[in-house]
Amino acid sequence: MERDEMIKVLMEKTKVSYEEAEEALQNCDFDLLDSIIYLERKGKVENDAANTIIEVAVEGEEENKKENEENHKKKCGGIGEIIGRVFKFMKKIIIKGNENYFEMKKEDKKPVRISLTISALLLIIGFWPVTILLVVGLFLGYKYSITGNDINKDKVNDILNKASESADNIKSDFKEGYKAN
Repeated sequence: MERDEMIKVLMEKTKVSYEEAEEALQNCDFDLLDSIIYLERKGKVENDAANTIIEVAVEGEEENKKENEENHKKKCGGIGEIIGRVFKFMKKIIIKGNENYFEMKKEDKKPVRISLTISALLLIIGFWPVTILLVVGLFLGYKYSITGNDINKDKVNDILNKASESADNIKSDFKEGYKAN
C-alpha cells in the first residue's frame, strides 16, 4: 500500500486530520496497526470497541511472545545456564562431602577422619595406591566406616563391616594354616 493510501485508511479508521495521520505513520514506521495504537494512546482517537480490541490483541500477542521466549529460555537454557546448574550440583555434592567423613580406626584408638570430598579426590587421583593401602589396612586390623548426618550410610557401613570381617577371617585362616605347618 502506498503512503497516501495508508494515510487515507488511517484517517478513515481513526477520524483524525491528514497531518496527524501522517505524523503517526512516520513515528510508527508506516505500520497501520501501530499508528492506530499510537493515536489512541495520544488521546486523538475515540476509544471505541474496535480500537480497544485491536490494542488488547496486539498487547496480548506481545506479552505471549515475551512469555514464550522466557519459557523457552527457562526450559532450554543457554550454555551458561547449563554450566550454572552443573556448578550448583557440584557445590551441593562438595558441601555434603565436607559435612560427612570416611573414618579409619584400629581397636579402641581415636579414629582418623577424612572428609568424603577429600577421600573421593584421593581415589580419583591415585585409585590403585589408595585401594591397595585400604586393603592392607584391613589386614592390619583397621576398621572403616562412614559418619555424618547428611547421608544414608547404613548400607555402606554394612559392606565395610563385612569387608573387615572377611579380612579377619582370611587372617585367622592364614594363622591357623601357618601354625599347623
